[in-house]
Amino acid sequence: MSAPTPTAMYSTNSSQSGLTVAAAFPQNTTQGVGGQNLDLIQIVGLGGSILLNVDFNGTVHNPAVSATTSAGGIGQTRVGQFQTNLSSTATTAQLFASAFANPSLLDILQIVNEGLFVHYNLNYLGVASGS
Repeated sequence: MSAPTPTAMYSTNSSQSGLTVAAAFPQNTTQGVGGQNLDLIQIVGLGGSILLNVDFNGTVHNPAVSATTSAGGIGQTRVGQFQTNLSSTATTAQLFASAFANPSLLDILQIVNEGLFVHYNLNYLGVASGS
């Protein structure tokens, strides 16, 4: 596991019901029936196509795999959708550098348990560590 940074750039979430990424982001629908399993993060190109996604388990996919979208084809995420001017041929690190203004090279996302231990982090290069 890569060492987490002292803070996360966009989100630090407490996983109180377990030490997994999925437990940190409950995925219930508005009707409470079944899980939505929405992506956590998506990086989209200028044309609106989803180039990379971080799924509900915290796995990074480049190119995007089964990215979560609405019936209208608009991406749906738990943390956010971020824009890049790069194409689908860009590496994961290039996409993350383009989508996130991050001069301090902080983690993009961390999940912290009740004891303040980071058990999952997504670093500035798009590398996920932990569960």
